Amino acid sequence: MERKVCTIGEWLDVWFEVYAVPEYAPKTLEIYRDARKRLSRRFPEIESTLLTELLPVTFQKALNDLSKKYAKSSLRHIKSLYNLAYQTAIENHQCAENPISGVTVPKKASEKVVNGLSREEQQAFEEAAKQLTIRDQFILQTFLLTGLRRGELQNLRWQDWDKKAKVLRVEKSKTENGIRSVPVIPEVALMLTHLQGWAKRGSSNRYIFGDAEPVSAGHLRHICLYTSKRAGIRRVSPHMLRHTFATRMIENGSDAKSLALIIGHSNPAFTLRRYVHPDHTSLYEQMCRLSSIQQ
Repeated sequence: MERKVCTIGEWLDVWFEVYAVPEYAPKTLEIYRDARKRLSRRFPEIESTLLTELLPVTFQKALNDLSKKYAKSSLRHIKSLYNLAYQTAIENHQCAENPISGVTVPKKASEKVVNGLSREEQQAFEEAAKQLTIRDQFILQTFLLTGLRRGELQNLRWQDWDKKAKVLRVEKSKTENGIRSVPVIPEVALMLTHLQGWAKRGSSNRYIFGDAEPVSAGHLRHICLYTSKRAGIRRVSPHMLRHTFATRMIENGSDAKSLALIIGHSNPAFTLRRYVHPDHTSLYEQMCRLSSIQQ
């Protein structure tokens, strides 16, 4: 009996259900689902193409076209998704070759740049945050003083805080290097102590910034947007606060290797290139080190 060959769309449905959902964190799944939507919106015919009939040139043309709208990071996610799907398709004898393996992300595509807050913006943001509940103020301060990813902060449980060792243990992260111990400075320790004291003894409060369940991603986005609007600055996201932390660390003398370890990166050069953007004031202060004139 002849084996039925799946279309790309049919196989992606299988791949998500059988391979992706059990393997990847919710944030990674969200990224891959968004990648599928981006390609299928512009090139719906790819979903109906048989796995055996997709040509590398067809996929390359699609990426070239999408590079006019999307940054390299989004294009990499698209390529990664279809490459992984084809690898498993080959293992399941749905096709013999992977047409994605030789496809490249166009060099002309833009790089997505996320700039952290300047010192002035951060000061205004922190001042505006005082209008939030104490817990929400602590959430924003924890982002700014630890550099945690959104999902990492959401999943922090009380058992992850080692008060004696002065660390928060990140057990759930989007990368292997993300599994780490983050040093806790006294300001963060004090906030955690207050939160723990307010948590009802014997209750279901398992999560530091939630209750029985983690604080939602929507709530984190909301308090960032609300606070930035009240502060009169550009729109702020949890990821921007992570970049802000990295920038302040370098401005205050941290070395790149230590910073990379703290925020869960394997490559210090990547950390400096993508996460650290000193503002004009900081650069001016660095230049003034050459000056003999008292400021």
